[in-house]
Amino acid sequence: MKKRVLLISGWAHGAEAMQPMARAMSKSYLVTSFCLNELGVNKGQAGKISDYARGIALHLDTPAFIVGWSTGAVAALEAAANYPGKVAGLVLLSATARFCSNNEYAAGVRPAVLRAMIRGLSKDPEAVIADFLSEAFYPMNIPEDELARRTQNTLRQGTQPLIDGLEYLAGVDLRGALPAITASCLVVHGGQDRIVPWQAAQYLASNLPHSEAEFLPSAGHSLIKQGGKHLIHRIRQFLDSIK
Repeated sequence: MKKRVLLISGWAHGAEAMQPMARAMSKSYLVTSFCLNELGVNKGQAGKISDYARGIALHLDTPAFIVGWSTGAVAALEAAANYPGKVAGLVLLSATARFCSNNEYAAGVRPAVLRAMIRGLSKDPEAVIADFLSEAFYPMNIPEDELARRTQNTLRQGTQPLIDGLEYLAGVDLRGALPAITASCLVVHGGQDRIVPWQAAQYLASNLPHSEAEFLPSAGHSLIKQGGKHLIHRIRQFLDSIK
C-alpha cells in the first residue's frame, strides 16, 4: 500500500506551489496538497490549538506523513505535537518553532517586521506581497511579469487570510512542545533563506528527539522551486526509511 503524504504550502502561497513536488511524488505515494487557507483561520491564541493544526488533523483519518513548507511546516509541527498518533513522520522545509525573535530566542525575525506587514496589507497589499515574494525567491530573481502574476494570485482571496496567517506566526511558539514530538522528522533549510534564518533549523534539529537535518547552502526560502531533484530524492529517502 502506498504511503499517504500531505503537502502543505506556506504563507501567501496556494496549494499549487506544492504541485512540482506533488507531481514528482505521485507515482510512489498517495499525495494531497493543501494551502493554509483551506485549513483554518484561527490565530492560535495561547493555550489553544490553532485551526491550522486542527484542519490538518481532520485529514488524518489514518496516520500520514506531512511535508510542510514555511508556515505550513509550523502548522505541521503543531499538529504533530497535539495529535501524535495521526502523524507518521514530518518533513519540515524552511521551518521554525517560533517565527519571532525575543531575548531568549535569536533565530527569528523582529516582531516589528510582522506588525509592519500587517499594517501594510491594509494600505498597500500589492507592495507587501511583491516584497515578500522577492525575498522568498532570493537568490533567484523573479521576472517582473511573473512577480505581478504571483502577487495578484495571492491577493485573489483578499487580505484577511493573509493577516490571519501573520497573526498566527506572531503568536506561535512551539519550542516547549518539541521534546514531546514522537514522529521522525527531516529538517531541510536553505543557507540563503531571508525569511526564516537557517539557525531556526539548527534549533529544530537540536530539540526534536527523532530528527535529521540537511542544509542547502545555495538555496533560499523557496525550497520547492530551488531544491530540485536533490530535495525530492532526499524526501523520498526519508519517507522510505520509515516502516
